[in-house]
Amino acid sequence: MSFVMKLPDAVWKMTRLLHQNGFEAFLVGGCVRDALNGLSPHDYDITTDAVPEEIVEIFGEEHCTYYGKAFGTVCVRLDGGKAEITTFRTEGSYSDSRHPDVVEFSKDVREDLSRRDFTCNAIAYDPVSGLLDPFHGADDLQNHILRAVGVPEERFTEDALRILRGLRFYARFGLVPEPATDAAMRTQAQRLRQISVERVFSELCGMMTGGHITDVLLAYPDILGVPIPEILPCVGFDQHSKWHDFTVWEHIARTVGNIAPDLTLRMTMLLHDIEKPACYQLDERGGHFKGHARKSAVTASQILSRLRSDTKLRKQTVQLIDLHRSIPKTMTDCRRLLGQIGEEQFWRLIQVFDADRCSKWIGKVDSRQFIDQMEVCLNGHLYDGLCCGLADLSIDGSDAAAVGLQGKQIGEALHLALDAVITEQIPNERQALLDFIKNIT
Repeated sequence: MSFVMKLPDAVWKMTRLLHQNGFEAFLVGGCVRDALNGLSPHDYDITTDAVPEEIVEIFGEEHCTYYGKAFGTVCVRLDGGKAEITTFRTEGSYSDSRHPDVVEFSKDVREDLSRRDFTCNAIAYDPVSGLLDPFHGADDLQNHILRAVGVPEERFTEDALRILRGLRFYARFGLVPEPATDAAMRTQAQRLRQISVERVFSELCGMMTGGHITDVLLAYPDILGVPIPEILPCVGFDQHSKWHDFTVWEHIARTVGNIAPDLTLRMTMLLHDIEKPACYQLDERGGHFKGHARKSAVTASQILSRLRSDTKLRKQTVQLIDLHRSIPKTMTDCRRLLGQIGEEQFWRLIQVFDADRCSKWIGKVDSRQFIDQMEVCLNGHLYDGLCCGLADLSIDGSDAAAVGLQGKQIGEALHLALDAVITEQIPNERQALLDFIKNIT
């Protein structure tokens, strides 16, 4: 395959210096994969037959930092650029399904490539000789195939996190696991229980923002159900509802794909209906899920806490889930809600309602009337000064104190004034507001 990889000057210089000192030097891993996919790499990894001490000697201690001396990795900073340079290596068994028991340096780049997870990550590139692709990873990339290097069961037994990494590659790049890789991912999935929740959550986050996430969710709930078992009751659950054509899990998967690739939004849609099965009731009118939004919000908080999500993501997600069944029906309600949750969350909630609306039916969608009204409200607040919260009032606490109000009276008066403005009883004008709060007893 004819391929030329454009490299930053500093990275190219690193490979040249290694060559000039009699060593091999290959770009490897994600940077080569991304370049083959037409993407701009963010990080560069170089693999070489030079051992760490020789790498430091070539580039100088002032340019080198050991990232993992035992694993042969040196971070080199040169001419404003950075790359991790790692010695060719082989690995022994993985008794803990996470880390190799023994790491040994090698002089054979093919041996180094053979220990990697997927063929798409086992491609090396030498700026002089070009691609080295012993496992035909470039062909797999072109054909949108995810294939484990060697024996799939062995790769996932070594490090079970590779299972989720494979699903992340599916979600991001559309690489569909071939049958042997697919089967091994499923049979070895329980090994994910041995992986730290931080590593698991990191892979889940990377997966969730991918463009093929709906396909992943529909195909692999059995694997995703290992770190998040709460999703499993949703799989195949018939809603028996005239408002839905899909099972609970099919609906969830479609909502995730129908919303912007923002982690908060995607996580909200993944968990927004997670307690529907627990709230299910069936009568002559069909299936009902009374109270599922509140219950799903509570469960989502528990899940994200267990996965050690950061607090901001957890709180924003939980709030959106709690509100996802409470679309405001009037402009007054829109303004009150906007004042309560702020512009950023209000905009997210608009997107949540819209994704939910577009994911219920085959070939049709619900009315957008109330969502349009929310957008009008938000635009009015952003661009026309529409009053929706206390900060928008033309008076503040010091004005209330100046007319003789004290303590709790000040807050109560401002809230009453805000409500009077939102319901259009008085204009948001300073004198009108002062006259209003003076009459509050």
